[in-house]
Formats: sequence, structure tokens, C-alpha cells
Amino acid sequence: MTNGEIASGSTQQSLFTLRNPSNAEMSCRTTTCCQRQVTISVPLTALDTRHKMFSYRVIDSQLTTDLHHQQIEIRLNDTSAIPDGQQKRTPAHCVITPTYLDAAARIRNLTVYEDDVWIVTFPKAGTTWTQEMVWLIDHDLDYDTASNVNLLERSVFLELSWVILGCPGDTIQQVEDLPRPRHIKTHLPLAFLPSQLWTVKPRIVYCARNPKDVAVSYMHHYHHLHGFTGPKEAFLDGLLADKVLWCPQVKHALDFWNVRQLDHVLFLHFEEMKKVGIALVLNSINTIWFREFTTKQVRLKMFDFKPLEFDEADSLGCPGAPTFVEVQLKDSPEEAKPCVLPAKFVDYADRIRNFQVYEDDVWIVTFPKCGTTWTQEMVWLIDHDLDYDTAKQVNLNSRSVFFELGAVGHNIPVDTVTTVENLPRPRHIKSHLPLPLLPQQLWTVKPRIVYVSRNPKDVAVSYLHHYQMIMGFRGSKDTFLRQLAADKVMYCPQVQHVLEFWRVRAEPNVLFLSYERMKRDLRSVVAQVCQFFGKEFTKEQLDTLAEHLSFDQMKKNPSTNNVQMTQNAMRMNGRAGENFEFMRKGQIGDHKNELSDEFIKLFDEYIERELSGSDFQFDT
Repeated sequence: MTNGEIASGSTQQSLFTLRNPSNAEMSCRTTTCCQRQVTISVPLTALDTRHKMFSYRVIDSQLTTDLHHQQIEIRLNDTSAIPDGQQKRTPAHCVITPTYLDAAARIRNLTVYEDDVWIVTFPKAGTTWTQEMVWLIDHDLDYDTASNVNLLERSVFLELSWVILGCPGDTIQQVEDLPRPRHIKTHLPLAFLPSQLWTVKPRIVYCARNPKDVAVSYMHHYHHLHGFTGPKEAFLDGLLADKVLWCPQVKHALDFWNVRQLDHVLFLHFEEMKKVGIALVLNSINTIWFREFTTKQVRLKMFDFKPLEFDEADSLGCPGAPTFVEVQLKDSPEEAKPCVLPAKFVDYADRIRNFQVYEDDVWIVTFPKCGTTWTQEMVWLIDHDLDYDTAKQVNLNSRSVFFELGAVGHNIPVDTVTTVENLPRPRHIKSHLPLPLLPQQLWTVKPRIVYVSRNPKDVAVSYLHHYQMIMGFRGSKDTFLRQLAADKVMYCPQVQHVLEFWRVRAEPNVLFLSYERMKRDLRSVVAQVCQFFGKEFTKEQLDTLAEHLSFDQMKKNPSTNNVQMTQNAMRMNGRAGENFEFMRKGQIGDHKNELSDEFIKLFDEYIERELSGSDFQFDT
């Protein structure tokens, strides 16, 4: 391709007159858009500069709209100013509109300041999300300004008016005129950004996203905001061929991945932010910004807390948990429900999210009454080479500690978060918290996590008895069941709790089990857990372990039947002297014996509604 030429099919024509122009000569481009005429005049000397800096060609495309009539493929001629990164690579070209040619050199030569902040992404990769997060952190959590000033004014889209026809103003000039520190958004690939980014070294935050999810989001964006009226297949084919605006998509990310080790570059993943919330990346961002916030600021920055109020007749308040709040990470998806927890948890939320995790930790996570104790004993024994002597002598609650018990139990005087911190390694930790409220380091340090699901109808029966006898609930059975189906009981939402872990089941450090499978085929589950922990035992050893873990043996074992804990809880919560065992029946389908047809129908409808759109099904 020859500089300054446009190739279109077999026809080539010179874009510029290659003679020495006078300074007075001008090259003009005129387009009509949105019922008005836009004329941009650029001195030919500027075009000559652009002509030397870039090569470009018109590409055939079926993706044009009223906002971009034509597309070009543009390349930077001299890439010597771009850092080599971890390996030498040719930086990506860019698919863009011809109007961008009049701004390409201005952007490449833009004056950069050390306190600038650049948010760079391929389109639909979490740009707006990242802009708001970064702006707030850089402005010391100034929520008032963030609420009153549009994000587009606080964090300006650099090339917008030079890519999209009819966009008013000059967004490059807007960036130049921003008060410092300037926050700047762009979708341009690395090679087309200002060369001073690599000498002045302002902070750059790049966010990548799975191209398949980008494809769906970008397709809707192209239809509704760009006015593309072609078929879905045409857009997807164009994206796969890297002929959509701001492509090539994968190379866009790879160019920044290659320089992620630079001190002023932070590389984020949309999926990690979604999976466990923006709090996952706050430590990294705080490091690059050298920001420290008070505990209260962190708590307000990370969480939304809302008191959960009940009508007196529907109250679930009890001695074990008199009042409740709904807790949610601030960056939770719109469709996500908050978690119902005792109000005491508010004082522990940030400690738990920022809890230090070790690679040899073992986490047992379930919704309540899903075989937690059973799983704890199985996993502890496998991880400790079938040490039955210690298992008999040391109570399971001391070997595998209930992480947030002191943060949710109204009458629990022990700080169990500190207890877990001080456990000898490898630490075994039990929790009922939903995925977003667990320590963020679970997804960076990647300890082993064993999750167990159970059919919500059987959970309902078991949880009701637990709530009555362990928590001291004195309300009606109907009240509890209706509130459980409405996701208003402690640790709810129940199905969402399961689906969050179902979505990460492919992670190599996550093992997803079901209570029903453990009941029907414990021996094969034991073998699966052994494989997960890299342990090998003889057939006889596995048979002995399966017998030790049988429901009858577990119920006879004071260490696993939580005899002392149950008696203490019943005494604290006004149930002392009543007959109750922590491990009751352990049956599949026991809900048929205790739930009326009305409540079975209520929970069937709840399960169907909550599982809509998911490929997960509860075992029965």
C-alpha cells in the first residue's frame, strides 16, 4: 500500500496533490448529516504531516450507516516510539472512518500531562463502568460531583467527533481544555494514541472483555446507536473479519497486554470485575493511584446497605438475629438481588472482602442446610490424609471454622474472622456468604473452593427447623416459608447463591457438588474430591471413608453432629431443654412430608422463575 493512496477494488487514486503547496492552500471535506452541512477545512501542510505519519486504504464494508458512510484501514508508519513491551510485536492497525484522518496527527501529537488518566478499551468492554470507578477514586470519592456532572463531561471521549458524523463540537479540543487532572476515554488501538503516553507516563487503565460477549453487546450498540439496519449475520461476519469500527479486536487487547508490566499501565478484565465486583481491582487501582481510604469510606465505596423492614406479622427477627440489612456491592449487575444478612455484618463487610487468602486455604461454601457439615468432614479428612484420630479428638468446628459466624450471630461474642486469620495452615474455612461478599482474593490467589447445592424445597424444610431451634425464631411456619420463597431470609437470595458458583464451576480451583449426588453415590463423590485435592488412597481406604461419612455415622459422632454448638445456641436463643439434633434426617425429598401442596407449588414456581435463562437444574 502506498502512502497517500486509497485502494478501492482495482481503482487507485491519489488522495493529495503531491506538489509543494503554499501555506494559504486548503483542502476541504464536506459531508451532510442530521439535516445540516458539516465543513472541516484543514491546511494542506497538516495533511502532509498526516500523509507521512500514516498509511491507509478504503475497505469494502457492508456495515456503513448514516453516522459513518465509509471505512478505512489505517496504519502507523513509524512505530519506533511505541514501547517493545514483553515481546517485540507489530502494533495493530485500526478500522476507522475517513473523517478520522483529519484528526489522526493531532491525536498522535497531543500534549500529554503526567496527571492525565486514560481509560482505553475496545468498544463494549466495560468502558463506562471503568470510567466512573476510576474518576471517583482519582477524585477522592466525590459522589456529589459525580451525581451532578455527566460522566461524558468528566471523562471525555477523545476521538468521538472525528469518527461519528454529525457529532457536534471538537472532542479533541474538549480534552485539551479539560481542567487537570484530565480523564480521557478512547477506543483507539495503542499505535494511534499520543506518542507522549510512553514518555510522560500518565496513568492508563485498560479493560479487556471476552470477544463473544463483546460481539453481542456491540451488535446491539451498532443497531441502536449507530443506526445499522443490516442483518445480524452481516455484523458478526464483519466483526470476525475485523472490519468493524475500532477493530482488530483481539490485537487491540494484545497490544496493551504486551505492555501491562509498565508501572503506569493497569490491565483489567471485565469478567473479573463482574464475577466478584469492582472491589476485586480496588487494591490494584489504589496502588497505581497511591490512594488510601478510611474504613468507612471503603465500606461506602464497596457496599450498599439497606435496612430490611418487615410488617410485624411477617417479621423474621429472632434472638439470634433481631434485625437485618440488604447488602450489595455497589457495582453489582442490575438484575442481582442484595443479600439478606443480620445488621451486625455491616461492621465486618469490608474486613471480609479484604481478607488475606492463602493458596493452600480450603473453602467450603454453601447456602445453609445444603450438606455443609458433611462436606467439611469429608474434605478435611481427604486433605489431612485420613487422620481419623485428630478428627475424633478435635471438634469439626475447630478444624473447619465458620468464617462469618461472629459477624452474623447476634449473641456470638467471638470474632471468628480473626479466628480464621490465626488458624494453622492449611486453613479449612466454612462460609454461607454469596460469592460477591466473599474475600476478593479468592479469585486471584485461587485456593481450593468446594461448593455444594441442594434442592430448595428440601432446604426449606431443614432451614425452617434450624431457624426455629438454633436461631430462636418463634414466628409461624407459613411466614418463614413465604419469606424464603421471596428471598427475604438470612443468606438469601437462595437460587442466585447457587448460580453464582455454577457460573464459575469451570475454574480449576472450584469443585461444584450436589447434596443429592452425595446421598445417592457418596463413594464416587469421595473419589472426585480426592482427585480435586491430588490425593490417592486404596479402595479399602475409600470404602472406610465412605462408611465414616455415612449419615448414621455422622449423626452418632459428637464432633460432626455439633452437639455442643447446638446446645449453646439453643440456650442463648431461648430454646434450652427442647429436643433437637443438628443433623435431623438427611433425606432427599423430605419436603413431601412437611410441605403442603400450596407451598410445594410456591417453591416450584420460585425455582422455575429464578432459573430462567440458566442451564443449571437442581437435582431431585
